[in-house]
Amino acid sequence: MAARFTKGRMQVLGTGASLPGAPVSTQELLARIERGFGLNIRTGVALGRRLGIAHRHLSRDVKERFEPPRSGDRNPELAARAVAMALNQASLGIEQLQYLIGHTATPARPLPPNTAEVADILGHARPYGELRQACTGFANALQWAEGLLRASDAEPIAIVGSEVGSVFFDPLALQEDPGQWVNLVQMGDGAGAIVLGPDRGASGAYLESAFFGHLGPGRVPGFSLEEGGSDFPALRPGRSSATFHHDFEAVRAGGAELFSAGLEAAQEAGVEISALSSILPHQVNGRIGAWLAEAFRLPLERFFVNADHVGNLGSAAIWVALHELRLSGTLKPGDRVLVLGAEATQYLFGGFVYVHG
Repeated sequence: MAARFTKGRMQVLGTGASLPGAPVSTQELLARIERGFGLNIRTGVALGRRLGIAHRHLSRDVKERFEPPRSGDRNPELAARAVAMALNQASLGIEQLQYLIGHTATPARPLPPNTAEVADILGHARPYGELRQACTGFANALQWAEGLLRASDAEPIAIVGSEVGSVFFDPLALQEDPGQWVNLVQMGDGAGAIVLGPDRGASGAYLESAFFGHLGPGRVPGFSLEEGGSDFPALRPGRSSATFHHDFEAVRAGGAELFSAGLEAAQEAGVEISALSSILPHQVNGRIGAWLAEAFRLPLERFFVNADHVGNLGSAAIWVALHELRLSGTLKPGDRVLVLGAEATQYLFGGFVYVHG
């Protein structure tokens, strides 16, 4: 295992989140599938219970076989709202950002990048960049941000992760690929953002010990999307839609390895597990806290989980969960939170320590 570690601290100036529409319960979601497409939902009901996800937010209504995201709930629109919330919390204007970094697996279109439209919506006239990445996009983006924030004249940076993966779900694919039931009941849509500043000794919240690595060479991807942008989920003649392919057995087998690699990297960075107030893992499903508590032999109450009511948000998951945790009122100044990310696309891991201010 080889991971890259950041040096020093990055000040947390603000966080934000944006979730599309009202929460949709698993019961209602499966009822739409049953009413609209005449499918037996027994498998979905069982999986919903097993995954422990009661609600999620969706950018589509799941009433037609192929639906683009609703107006106002497209990927760049969700991302822009999350960044605007983070800037508001930081008491900053868009003109004060030196750089905007986006990461997503479901851009509105392949080119121009999703973040180009985010910048347009926000009126961001300075540089931006984008990572085409899913659940550990946050960790890769932090490596990038740290280099920018080291400069003597560094100004704040915003990072936003956003997903609208629901538009790639084809209800009729459930008949041919039972694994799509997991994508249906597990995933949600949304965006989360953070605004970071250089460490100049100011008081307040900060990030440290950020790391990013992978275990992927020679492995077949556990999660992949062959083509398409989320504004145009149904594509070529002869192909019904662009579809996420999920090797659930491989992902299940590799998940423990990825989280263990993240824990090992955190310890290599000097993180003392006993000194943590909580651990925030990638929000795979609503049971991830209980699963990791048993695997790491730690008390369940040490784990923060929000996937039970928002689902697995891919690129957005860590930033949305951190924003929710910061607003929960459960953290005290000085509390340390270990964030652990895991991504099955090519078996990536990453994380950081958040210190509450």
